Amino acid sequence: MESNKLTEQQLKTALCEVRKAHRLIYEYQRRMQDLSWFIKNKLGFNKSKSIFEGYTRFSESLSNREGNNVSGKSPWDWLYSYVYEYFLGYQEGNAHTLGLSVIQITDTGYYAKKGATKSDLSTFLPAEESDTRLMFYMVKREDESKETNMDWKAKEIIEEYACALKKKDIIFPSNRKDLVRVIFTVPLSRFVDEESTMKVLHEFVEYCNKKVGTQLKIQQ
Repeated sequence: MESNKLTEQQLKTALCEVRKAHRLIYEYQRRMQDLSWFIKNKLGFNKSKSIFEGYTRFSESLSNREGNNVSGKSPWDWLYSYVYEYFLGYQEGNAHTLGLSVIQITDTGYYAKKGATKSDLSTFLPAEESDTRLMFYMVKREDESKETNMDWKAKEIIEEYACALKKKDIIFPSNRKDLVRVIFTVPLSRFVDEESTMKVLHEFVEYCNKKVGTQLKIQQ
């Protein structure tokens, strides 16, 4: 255990802030769960092949199994919400299939600072200069393809585009001719209420339909 010069009273004060932080994170995470479920339903990913899965994208998953060895684990492994992917499922259209995730990027500070290391917070961009974003990540697969998988590369996409702040939308081909990937990032502060959220969803739908020929529709 690292030594420090905190007094007992200072530690008590700090621990009170830790308790407040955990309660704040609870409210934040509950809102994120509700938001991702709302997006899933409004974009029509609640029908064919409907699934709703989550993946840690900054930390490693911790086992719930009793006796799991935690030695060598990073403190980030207890903080799933730093970067988390909600996979909303698939949507089948005319001649193509879509897969969609929304990715919660709580802090772009790690990605924004070249050479940052996860174990040294001082190498991150300061929180005041960083951002909190929601990344829409969609893969479109042409159905005449003989390939069956979507070649999902969410982790690599996050590493490269988490800080694409100047250009919020990116379309690029994969190494397969039948696949196109779409990245659409939005500050999380834009999702302040249902009206604001619907405005973002309309922007995303319009973008995808015009640029890559999807047939997305907002569900009533």
